[in-house]
Amino acid sequence: MWPWCLLFIVGKPLLELRRPPYEWSVSSLRWLWGVAEDAALALPFLIFAGGVALVRVLGHSRRLVRTAVAVGISVGALSYALGAWVAPEVHSRLLVALDSESADLQRFGPRTPTGIVENLRFVEANPPEEYTLNVGAPHRFPPSVLRWELHGPPAMAVFAVVNVLLGVLAAALTLDLSRRAQRNARLAIGVFGGIAFFACLAAASPVGPFLRDGTMRSGVFGAWAPLVFPIAQAFVLVYLVRRRERRRPETRAAESFGRSPM
Repeated sequence: MWPWCLLFIVGKPLLELRRPPYEWSVSSLRWLWGVAEDAALALPFLIFAGGVALVRVLGHSRRLVRTAVAVGISVGALSYALGAWVAPEVHSRLLVALDSESADLQRFGPRTPTGIVENLRFVEANPPEEYTLNVGAPHRFPPSVLRWELHGPPAMAVFAVVNVLLGVLAAALTLDLSRRAQRNARLAIGVFGGIAFFACLAAASPVGPFLRDGTMRSGVFGAWAPLVFPIAQAFVLVYLVRRRERRRPETRAAESFGRSPM
């Protein structure tokens, strides 16, 4: 999965470069912005494969869960840093290089947590007559969307921790299968969980309802509610793994009895 991930993260921004091409400095900033955004989104999903690999390397040792949590926290922190800080800072520099209404677009600074909090405080203290998502009018952004932008990156970081544990559980659940069946089952669990979580993200986002009819959904709920699905998936996998472990001694005893002489 990692080669495809790197191809997506590195190659996709290259395909999005506009024609005619900008100067090298502008094109490189645009590429770095795309890489940072895509990596922040992709890493929490792909760390599922890291959980599977940890079971192969460490087995059922005492270090397995601690190592998986440490890896998940590390990847989650990297995802948060890229999505909440690096990508907005690079985008800010890109806007300055393009000089396209950068003064209005960066009225509250880069869209880092600091800039979003400043934007949110201003909107709450000076509510406009009509809210909008026009990037040229950040002083009229809906507070629900601003809270969603603020809570989204840390929620994705938590998802990284949950997802690496899902990889560990999926690997433990499929240990008794053949190599090909293991690969297919683990891939199905990881892909299904990732798609379902992404669908929950889209469904809980406050952006769509606001664009449709001006509905103000809770931004905090929209950022954290999608975690309910992977956490529920983890509980289901824990139950299945424990049931498999309880049945294994019974299976071994039955096989031993079947081989014993009468």
